[in-house]
Amino acid sequence: MKAISVGEGYGRVNLIGEHLDYNGGCVLPLQIKNSIICELSENPEIECISIVSDKYHKKLSIEKLEKRGDWADFIIGSCLFFGKKYSIVIKKLSFNIRSHLPLGIGLSSSAAITISTLKALGNYYKKDMSDDELINLAYDIENNFVGVGGGIMDQFVSVLGNQNQALFLNTLNRSYELIDIFEDYNFLIIDSNTERILSNSEFNQKKELCLSASKKMNLNNLCEKEIISKEDIEILSDEEFKVCKHVVEENIRVKKAVQFLKDDNPDEFGKLMTESHLSLSKYYGVSTNELNKLVSLSNSFGALGSKLTGAGFGGAVVTLVKNDKVEELKKLILENYNKAKFV
Repeated sequence: MKAISVGEGYGRVNLIGEHLDYNGGCVLPLQIKNSIICELSENPEIECISIVSDKYHKKLSIEKLEKRGDWADFIIGSCLFFGKKYSIVIKKLSFNIRSHLPLGIGLSSSAAITISTLKALGNYYKKDMSDDELINLAYDIENNFVGVGGGIMDQFVSVLGNQNQALFLNTLNRSYELIDIFEDYNFLIIDSNTERILSNSEFNQKKELCLSASKKMNLNNLCEKEIISKEDIEILSDEEFKVCKHVVEENIRVKKAVQFLKDDNPDEFGKLMTESHLSLSKYYGVSTNELNKLVSLSNSFGALGSKLTGAGFGGAVVTLVKNDKVEELKKLILENYNKAKFV
């Protein structure tokens, strides 16, 4: 079957600002070249939709647009929510998903697959969605159908980012700025080759801790705080204090990092990345031994800084390293952690 509509959604690497997009904070992601492509074709032989992916070789025949509890939910949810938005009954369509983006390692494959599917549907049904509509619809699908309670960052950078500029986003008011990245340095993404599926992880539990801490301190969002007072510490549980400490200090780190990016100061930017990782490991509790090892190897080699990227619980790290040292670093990583992959 010939594709008659195509959509593409890009992944991202978050340079700093983890777990802030659902806490009203600031984030600094960078869109990457790796993308997911959705090819849509008509199929009169099926009643509802069919899905095939180059990552999962089984063809799925979907009879009803209902949640299944697997990767296909991003496509099913896209069809369901798009259909509701435009009062369209979506049927007799085949979706062919081609991914150049590693899945489940913290590079926002979920937002990329949702954006690509929505773009393909928009092209097919001739619905000209604005960037804001596309971002909001993709966010709605991921939170209210798939059930992973993230923020707006991934959808935002997939639609409005580019590969030469980091996107500084205030997730509370959605103001954003694109900032040129360092010319002589590379943000190298190292995959630990330990997959994680967010909906099955502690991700939503961490979010609940943030919400309960906010409530105790009479805040709408944790990022309203710039310092945690003694009075705050007294009313928070140990777990609530730990997530608060990370969130409040990480938000400050992002704002400093933006200035270092503008000032072309990679050394100080790198230090903040490593500080971010230590906080994610010690306080937010989302790192793993494998991620810690990759950060340690990179920094001992002479990278300016390293951190896990994305939600954690496995996945990838991002490392700031001089362009002419990239291949040397890759060699060292493979000698000491042979299952690593590079994105």
